[in-house]
Amino acid sequence: MARIDDELKAAQAANAIVDALLTRPISTMSAELRKATTIAVVNLGGGGGALNEARANVGIALSNLMDRPPMPEGINNAKAAIDAWTKELEAAGA
Repeated sequence: MARIDDELKAAQAANAIVDALLTRPISTMSAELRKATTIAVVNLGGGGGALNEARANVGIALSNLMDRPPMPEGINNAKAAIDAWTKELEAAGA
């Protein structure tokens, strides 16, 4: 359960960072996005199909966001992936 709680905190932090991308440059937030990406990817394999799919999707979406200039489509994709990840983590922790 502690692992899920830590992962959920990372998801919430990533969500706040993606929200802030509209007003702050990504370079000031890339370390936190990398941390969330790492946590999602490292935990692949534990927790089942839907949770693993959400982890993979958030890893891809956040990596794409960090590798390219943030555009509305990339920000929206990242937010959707983080939301799905958060929901799966909450369900796994319940």
